[in-house]
Amino acid sequence: MDITGSVALVTGSNRGIGRHFVEQLLERGASKVYATARRPDLVDVPGVEVLALDITDPASVAAAAAAAGDVTLLIDNAGVSSSGSLLTDDLADARRAVDTHLWGTLDMVRAFAPVIERNGGGRHRQRPLRALLVLGAGRGWVRHREGRRVEHDQRRPARARRPGESPCRASTSARPTPT
Repeated sequence: MDITGSVALVTGSNRGIGRHFVEQLLERGASKVYATARRPDLVDVPGVEVLALDITDPASVAAAAAAAGDVTLLIDNAGVSSSGSLLTDDLADARRAVDTHLWGTLDMVRAFAPVIERNGGGRHRQRPLRALLVLGAGRGWVRHREGRRVEHDQRRPARARRPGESPCRASTSARPTPT
């Protein structure tokens, strides 16, 4: 994907991989990067526009979409972790994880899909790009493409490229699990 000139918004930008996404977007030529976090005072990357955003709060998501109306690329990286057991520990941790990873992500996609489309983002080779990448900390990723759910396990080696296929597609397409 060519990032040059894009206007990106990254959730969970204050540390870890979110901070790295922000730095890489700037390094790779994004014209503007919105770095968001629940505590925006912790975002310390120079050259970004910092926004307060809690993806579990629909009003906060709507305010971010209104403030960042020029976004063409969304990286929804915000997340929470819990080391507790779903069977024996307090369900508050599980509810917080579901609110963040499921409902928060869905709110972000629903708020920013029209913004991105209006700004001409989300297109690849003049066709609508119908893919959503959801990142999970420490897990493989799940990608939805054209209504199909496919999983990618990062421990599996990349498959060989098909004739005429781009190297990027070969390295990111899901492969069936060996039986």
